[in-house]
Amino acid sequence: MSISGMKHPKFAKRFHQAVELAGVESTQQELSKLLGVSEVMVWSYQNGEKLPRMAMAIKMSDAFGVTVNWLLRGVGDPIDRTPSSKPSKRTSRPLRKSTQAIVDFVEKLTEHERKKALGILELTFQKK
Repeated sequence: MSISGMKHPKFAKRFHQAVELAGVESTQQELSKLLGVSEVMVWSYQNGEKLPRMAMAIKMSDAFGVTVNWLLRGVGDPIDRTPSSKPSKRTSRPLRKSTQAIVDFVEKLTEHERKKALGILELTFQKK
C-alpha cells in the first residue's frame, strides 16, 4: 500500500477527474447505475482500492469521454481528440440536474434571445 493508504492513488485521482470532465453525477449510486456495477465497486475505484478490468475500463472510457490509456496509465490527453465518424459518447450521458435545467431553459429561447443570453453570460463570468 502507498503512504496514503490507497493501493492505486493515481488511478483514483484520474477516476475523479474523469467523472468531473464528464459532468455526470458523482454519487456512488449514480455512478453504479451508469457503469452497471455495485456501489461498493464504485467506492473501490474512487478510493484506489481496485483497478478496473479492461472491459470495465473501456466502459468507463466511453461513459466519461476519456481515453483508456489516460484513465489507466495517465498517458496522453484525457480526451480523445481524434476525428471520428461515430457520434460522441459525451452526448449520450445523463447531464447533471443543474446542467439539464440550463439546457431545457435555453432550448425554449429564440436564436436572438440565445445570442443575447450568451453575451450576458460572457460579460458576467469573464475571467479577469
